[in-house]
Amino acid sequence: MRRDQFSIDDMTRAMPGHAPHRAYVGQPQRYDVMGASQFALLFLLGLRETHRLLDFGCGSLRLGRLAIPYLAADRYFGVDPEADLIEAGFAHEMGDDIRALKRPRFDHNAEYRVDVFGERFDFIIAQSVFSHTGPNATRRGLKAFAESLAPGGLVLVNLLLGDPAPGADAVEWAYPACVPYHPDQVIALAAEAGLAARACPWPHPGLNWFVMASSEADLPSSLSLGALRVAPPSWD
Repeated sequence: MRRDQFSIDDMTRAMPGHAPHRAYVGQPQRYDVMGASQFALLFLLGLRETHRLLDFGCGSLRLGRLAIPYLAADRYFGVDPEADLIEAGFAHEMGDDIRALKRPRFDHNAEYRVDVFGERFDFIIAQSVFSHTGPNATRRGLKAFAESLAPGGLVLVNLLLGDPAPGADAVEWAYPACVPYHPDQVIALAAEAGLAARACPWPHPGLNWFVMASSEADLPSSLSLGALRVAPPSWD
């Protein structure tokens, strides 16, 4: 998971007039609603303040600015190779007092390592990470998630669905381009990593959510997932 093929300066030039830390993690006019959408999905699937949440690809804390204040101290964990993005999130979105109060923990590895914290996570979310990776990289990421998932825990990822592109297996990180996946391919990659998976109908402006768990029994029921089929918000 690397973003160095497309720098913060590149994104700033592409979207003049927008805060770079917001523009770099997606369309800046969607920064607030995309963070709120992720938090709402986590809450509806059972996230509570005592749970441990891993925000994989946490960027400039688009989700973190909602999740960190909500969770109890020492319960939020973020992985992102861009340390400057995280610092910009605190500087421009949250302030340092909340960091001292809630003690979130971060790691900046680009090797899909989530065992660095020595924790098991009740929820792991990867928003628009595997939409930019080829199958081999996605497989490594999902395997790392499976190995650090707490009993009964859930993994939430979203990807671009479509016909797989030739040569996608060789792609490590394509940001800002996307790598399409067939739905059956997503289920198969999850199974290879030791995860059961189901499509999740929660709205997103361009990607499709999947929920994963260590066993089928830990997945939300079809009825519960069906209740997440709601009208999309105004993304912009």
